[in-house]
Amino acid sequence: MLDATDEELCKKIMERDKEAFHVLYERYRNQIYGYTLKLCGLPDVALDAVQEVFMKIWIKYDTLNPFLSLKAYLFSSARNYVFDYLKKAVHEEKFRKYFLETYVEDDGTLDNLLYTRQLEVIKMNAISRLPLQRQLIFKMSKIEGWTNQEIADHLGISINTVRDQLVKASRFVRHYLHQHADIAIVATAFCHILSS
Repeated sequence: MLDATDEELCKKIMERDKEAFHVLYERYRNQIYGYTLKLCGLPDVALDAVQEVFMKIWIKYDTLNPFLSLKAYLFSSARNYVFDYLKKAVHEEKFRKYFLETYVEDDGTLDNLLYTRQLEVIKMNAISRLPLQRQLIFKMSKIEGWTNQEIADHLGISINTVRDQLVKASRFVRHYLHQHADIAIVATAFCHILSS
């Protein structure tokens, strides 16, 4: 039975063969776990995905097709499980906080993973809501790459004022992202999943 092809296992599972199901489970459980862990970065969700995917195989045995790739079906089901989880979880405060803290650095710049068009629009919207001088200082520092001293000299203000304005601007931008990033988080997560 261990040498059986996926097609053979599929046919046996359709006949309610528990041994065939166990062989299939042992063959793919670690791969499915690794795949879903890579997609979402959450071990508990990855474990749940493995259970859900194989439970679906056993319960919906009558919908299986031995002529289609069982492996592709398993991975597709796992990816769908993660998509569904992310769609629901993005509305939970704890998840949003975890996701943003994971990918937003202390100085407010974003990890490459989050540089999607949607999140960039939200970030620019946040910047545009800053008071004019704070907005200018933030753009000079974070977008144009000026040093604090260069900004201070150029604007004729103290370096301490520049630092203070940057701290306040970064705090506001992070807070704004936290409040408005639902759609961007899902879009970013999906883009990351699709590119994996």
